Amino acid sequence: MYFFMILIYFLSFFSFVVLALAGLQGLLEFSIFGVHHASFGFVAAILYLFTEVLVMFFFVGTGVSIKEYVQENSADIQFHQRSVDIKRKLYPPTLLNVLFVMTVFIIGGGVDTGVIPGWIHGTLFYIAFFHFFKMIKVQHNCFRENTNIVLEMTGSVEPLKSNKAEIL
Repeated sequence: MYFFMILIYFLSFFSFVVLALAGLQGLLEFSIFGVHHASFGFVAAILYLFTEVLVMFFFVGTGVSIKEYVQENSADIQFHQRSVDIKRKLYPPTLLNVLFVMTVFIIGGGVDTGVIPGWIHGTLFYIAFFHFFKMIKVQHNCFRENTNIVLEMTGSVEPLKSNKAEIL
């Protein structure tokens, strides 16, 4: 579990850097290692998509593991319900950001062919890029909650409610 979480954090940071570079390429018109904006944007979109698919499958996989653990060990069903609640928080902003980034990438093709004005592509990039930060914050909080569920379920830590009361 921790290996995939660390990998996702690394890939998310790398996606951020690559998306930022692709955006700067479009704005300042420079190449990176001889690769122009359209090709670099393609690589950035593929890396970004891979990362977000990995995030979603991580939560699907841990959710299934939590459900199986609850069933096999007669544990409190609330663990599984909390896992489902996490996915309800995570998926909407993640999928919306994927929609934004893919729209930016597709519209970029329209800009290259002269069918769509560049300002539309640029504006959508800024929206997608700034929404990316919101999505990353939501994902981070969901990773924390998911880890707490697993730790509570296995008896490694006290329930989350106790920890919040102690902090206050």
